[in-house]
Amino acid sequence: MLLLLIAVPVIIVVTASHGLLQAYAPSNLLIRRLRASRRTFRTAIVTAALAFACAAGVHAITRAIDAGAPGWLNLIVLVLAWDAIKLTALMVMTAGRAAISGVGGTRRVVPMSS
Repeated sequence: MLLLLIAVPVIIVVTASHGLLQAYAPSNLLIRRLRASRRTFRTAIVTAALAFACAAGVHAITRAIDAGAPGWLNLIVLVLAWDAIKLTALMVMTAGRAAISGVGGTRRVVPMSS
């Protein structure tokens, strides 16, 4: 019973936090917009560039932390690393769907002559 009294408020807080992050986090807004747009290779390239920028940011901040920057920057590194992973997965899905729609869209139906 005591475990239930502890678990219910934690579940409520986690659910509310998840809803707020899905609604207002910049990377989630970007991902939602990219998923709603037309799947093209240009979109995949832009997404790959954003993922690369996040990974470069992770590398730069990690170097700064190693050189003596404040330890709280590790939180920024975690967020950027997670965004790089999400954007890379989105890039792979977008490129795959663009390739599939490109292959499927080139078929032409030729009427049979009688």
